[in-house]
Amino acid sequence: MLGLMPSISEPALKAIFQSDDSQPPRALLVAGACGNVGFGKLGQFARLLTKYCIPVIALDLSDQIHNVKDKLKKAFGSRFSAEEISSVLDNIQIIQGTLDDVPADVEIGFVFEAIPELLDIKRPFYNAIRNRDRDSNQGAFIFSATSGITSQTLFDGIPGSDRCGVMHPFFPHLTNKIWEIPTRGCTTSEASLKTIRKWLGHHGMNIIETADVPAFAADRIFCGMMLEAVRIHASTGLSPAQIDDACRIIFGTSPFAVHNMIPGANYLSAHCMELCQKEVSSTLFEIPDIWKPYTKDPRQQWPYERGEKCPADKFELVRDRMYGMMFALTAYILEHNITPIDNLNYLCENALAFRAGLPALIEDIGHDVAQSNVKHFLESQSISAPSQVAPIDALSSTRPGWGQVYVETAVHGEVGLLSIKRNTISHVFIAELDAAYETLQANSKVKAIVIAPDGQLSREFGHGADLNCFAPVLGNYDAAFSLIVKWKQTLSKLAKGKPTVAALVGRVLGGSLELASCCTARIAAQGTHLGQPEPTVGVIPGLGGCHHIHRFSSPEYYTRINELLLTGQGFKSEEAEKWGFVNANVPVHELPSASMELASKLANGSFPTPLFRRNGVEVNVNRDVNPRNEAGVALDAELRELLAQTIEDANRLPYTDATKLEEQRAAKSLTMSSSAIGVKAMMRGKAPEFAKPLP
Repeated sequence: MLGLMPSISEPALKAIFQSDDSQPPRALLVAGACGNVGFGKLGQFARLLTKYCIPVIALDLSDQIHNVKDKLKKAFGSRFSAEEISSVLDNIQIIQGTLDDVPADVEIGFVFEAIPELLDIKRPFYNAIRNRDRDSNQGAFIFSATSGITSQTLFDGIPGSDRCGVMHPFFPHLTNKIWEIPTRGCTTSEASLKTIRKWLGHHGMNIIETADVPAFAADRIFCGMMLEAVRIHASTGLSPAQIDDACRIIFGTSPFAVHNMIPGANYLSAHCMELCQKEVSSTLFEIPDIWKPYTKDPRQQWPYERGEKCPADKFELVRDRMYGMMFALTAYILEHNITPIDNLNYLCENALAFRAGLPALIEDIGHDVAQSNVKHFLESQSISAPSQVAPIDALSSTRPGWGQVYVETAVHGEVGLLSIKRNTISHVFIAELDAAYETLQANSKVKAIVIAPDGQLSREFGHGADLNCFAPVLGNYDAAFSLIVKWKQTLSKLAKGKPTVAALVGRVLGGSLELASCCTARIAAQGTHLGQPEPTVGVIPGLGGCHHIHRFSSPEYYTRINELLLTGQGFKSEEAEKWGFVNANVPVHELPSASMELASKLANGSFPTPLFRRNGVEVNVNRDVNPRNEAGVALDAELRELLAQTIEDANRLPYTDATKLEEQRAAKSLTMSSSAIGVKAMMRGKAPEFAKPLP
């Protein structure tokens, strides 16, 4: 079967899996395929590579390897068609044993190693791979899943070490697309890193570059959070569930519950802290005795009573200690350049499921407050080597990188670029967007501005507002109105100064579409998905969504626009171009250059400024449209009427008056039962069941 494989047309994969068209594609081998990491990545890689006819080998000493296909079939579930799952499983070759048991005629292009964390096992395995390489110049790429051993320790002296490195993945391994990869001080050559970047990027995966140190950035945060949670448990008597309750409020995470869920996590977390202890000998990393039994027995779980709440008089203590530990670790990571500020923030939010990344949290509460908190924590907990283990100057707002966690600026000729590094809008995002915009607005060399995802930390224009920002204002009109007005003050600037162009790609939903609608013009990658899904969340748009699209579009399309707003259904950028709302659609690879070109043309007048209707016109909204959204959820009747009225009233008024009205109506929607139900349901990842559904 392997010898019959066709040639690979995709350059990003060809560089790894087929250098010679006369030979069949080389295989991807997963070593340690029965472990949690190996099993998950086997399924992920196999699903991605099968369509390119790249063979996949699952290798493990355990006889459980013969059950892997059945386990994968169960894990894939109903997310993929039966035909696709069957094709993927048929492409996996199961081998119980060692590398010697892999048929000699099978050439290997990439090895993902997830075997036990012992050098006397790993290094002989790497040498065995090299011994079977047929071409020393095109030997297999070998990457380890470890985060506890540096690439220098793993591969120094191994032939072809420049084609070796570390790719540290995150749970859930079957679906998570984030990798920490050492790129500084590592054995991996720049040429090899370039190849790996292209390959993973082709599959939509995110690479977070780190220094070649044991225990990368995310593990330090994740494991340090657990360590301090255990110490709080030991010193206060608070139960694991009570501490988790506080951590959910503080960070949005549950350290004890996560460690109970992942076998062996307690050992791995304690080991990570021991690795940090080797860098700086400090009591910050001291493992309490109460944790040790859990690190030795992967089956032992912390006693846990779901629903327990942290006592109100203990919450502040837990918060201050958790802040102290987390901010101390953040300071060390930044001071030693383990990973940049924005990358660390991305890891916190997307790999560790924090509500807001630690850098964003520091910006939100204030740098001085964060530094003061660390000082108090170090003193109150008698942490040794405090200045080494927690260099708090790294948390100073004057350090490069702060203020650009979510939005970064650059200038290309006469065009300024606002690079977005987050998919949802939050208070910190708005503050950074405002500061970045003002920076470019004040730059006399900049004649126009493009707003676009940065392409690394964000590949889509945005999914709308962060619902965590809405939750605190539900039921409170004044607080809701204040939030909307504050955000709108920033977004409204985009239409007042230099021409602004929104470069749309991927999904552009809710508040992110409203952000785009505040710009002078919009250009989209072909197939971009737009939508105002607010009705599903139980609210109405408050940043321009009730009338901006109309004001940019031809009146003949108002009926269609109304229907989409009332149902929350999505639409393609090609349709929006017909209306006049989107000014051009281009192939995705042309979007960066085309958006810059459009901005230049707007600035020099060679492209006419898109018409935006500032006066009021009569718009009649038909309420008798689909009562359900695209997913079949019955929408709220009262909210629909409020939305329909707002569309009519906002379009009937001059622009300035319409904006004020929309802000008021949106704030009102956040006091209705629909918002309380919709926001909370969506935050839990469930479909809302509104109290007054449309028939």
